[in-house]
Amino acid sequence: MARSPRWGLSGPPQETHRHWAEEQEVIGPGLQAVMLWSRFVVAEAHGAVLSDLDGNEVLDLQGAGGVNSIGHAEPTIVAAMTAQLRTWTAGAFGSQARLDMTRVLRDFLPDGLDRIQLYSGGAEAVEAALRLAKSVTGKYEVLSFWGGFHGKTLGSLAMTAGARKDLGPLPGGFMSAPYANCYRCPFKLRYPGCGFACVDHAREVVKQQSTGALAAIVVEPVQGRSGNVVPPPGYLTALASVADEFDALLIVDEMMTGFGRTGAPFAFQHEGVEPDIVTVGKGMGAGYPVTGVIASAETMDSAPFSDPSASSSSFGAFPMACRAVETTVSVIERDGLVERAERLGKDMLAALAPLAEEAPLVGDVRGAGLAIGIELVEDKESRRPVSTAVVRQAFMALLEAGVLVMTGGNALRLYPPLNIDETQAHEAVDIIRRTLAGLPGPAAGAEQTAGGRL
Repeated sequence: MARSPRWGLSGPPQETHRHWAEEQEVIGPGLQAVMLWSRFVVAEAHGAVLSDLDGNEVLDLQGAGGVNSIGHAEPTIVAAMTAQLRTWTAGAFGSQARLDMTRVLRDFLPDGLDRIQLYSGGAEAVEAALRLAKSVTGKYEVLSFWGGFHGKTLGSLAMTAGARKDLGPLPGGFMSAPYANCYRCPFKLRYPGCGFACVDHAREVVKQQSTGALAAIVVEPVQGRSGNVVPPPGYLTALASVADEFDALLIVDEMMTGFGRTGAPFAFQHEGVEPDIVTVGKGMGAGYPVTGVIASAETMDSAPFSDPSASSSSFGAFPMACRAVETTVSVIERDGLVERAERLGKDMLAALAPLAEEAPLVGDVRGAGLAIGIELVEDKESRRPVSTAVVRQAFMALLEAGVLVMTGGNALRLYPPLNIDETQAHEAVDIIRRTLAGLPGPAAGAEQTAGGRL
């Protein structure tokens, strides 16, 4: 596959292979598939550019799955985190960093959602949100959706289809229903003529399976791991009405989409819906591991969630985490990155859309802001998903041509920094179009290898 004059992999990755082999003498199994496929070793990173140990440079549209919101080594956050390291790093007492964070968030958070509790991992925040919903409602059942991803701890895993194989029985009280994935509607209907049949079905699932104790409906406003599936307008509003009907809370999981990724501060704001609880993470810390649960003061005052030590986290409110959030949000606001994500995302999506016609493997291209999905299929008419081997082939071809992407199921996922240089963004789009258009269909490419790095 042809590569850009600047971007891409060339020559045998000697230093990379040596480094990777030494790491694996200690690192356990279970790393992300894309890490294992690529064995990419980063020597240095700036903005949207990654350099490996062998001197190759690639454009980073993986963004650590949406974490890299303001680019690698952004000068403002480098300076802020360096200064914080010299001041105070460990402990969850009050601090200047936490006060600065609250001042910034006070203006950034949506009206009515004026409290945040910090955690250090996505699943930890999701579990906290479930505890909060149970505290508010006094009930314990949860409805989630096919194709969603909420984490790998017990409660979050019960809401995450496709990650539970061979892990034994799940906790009780969890139900699931189809998501509004119009490309793969299980009812074989078309929006808007469907009348949100998926929401009607979700309502019936609760009626038929619930014991009358529904505490919450948990939903992603854009399903990330399934390939950045964007539901049609009105979907979240319709789900909110179901939550109201059963006197349950609406929890919107914005781990992937919050803090400007979709062209709004939070993705649910595109629709004007008012969730009861929002979970956030990834892009809010620009690489520092910090997540959160957002709700109103009234909601968070509910016991036992509000009891002393009942909702704390060992690392959640550490000054480094607070400084990361404060600085990241400040950069997002200072540089107008929310609006930029909307504009640049539309441009990139429009440029990539022709792949659905010109690339043998591409069935659908969709996105919201700078969260873009490219779904790979064996056949455009049947929409049968490609195998993991074909996804790997496409991933490696793109990497070798100079663009690093994320994968999810049978889809490629793009999460460039919100402040990616526009020239680089368009170069990446050109590489993706050229590379995917040049890949053969599954039948012709079944015997091809996944690339020359392994």
